[in-house]
Amino acid sequence: MPRPLPDPTPPSRATIRTIHQLGERIRATRAGEGMPIDQAARHCAVSIGMLSKLENGKGVNFEHVLRVLDGLGLTMLVVPKAHGSWLEQAAAHAAKVGDPAWEPHA
Repeated sequence: MPRPLPDPTPPSRATIRTIHQLGERIRATRAGEGMPIDQAARHCAVSIGMLSKLENGKGVNFEHVLRVLDGLGLTMLVVPKAHGSWLEQAAAHAAKVGDPAWEPHA
């Protein structure tokens, strides 16, 4: 019998600093879509084991990370570290005013 979907509440930070935080964000996104891990893995063209490792913060091939992000409708933005605090503030403000572009599953 499949396990229940994990909590879809996304991590509170917009900036991902660790593989564990990335895994949490991916798991929350998948759960928010109501997608079991096997379905998500097929949709992202990766194995269930690889997606599970990623969601649990284990190291995986970066190509697979990009495939999962794309398959779940996420994107990675790489910016100078000095801009990180500004992006955090912008994300917090957008979430506060209800901007759907910053909602976790919009």
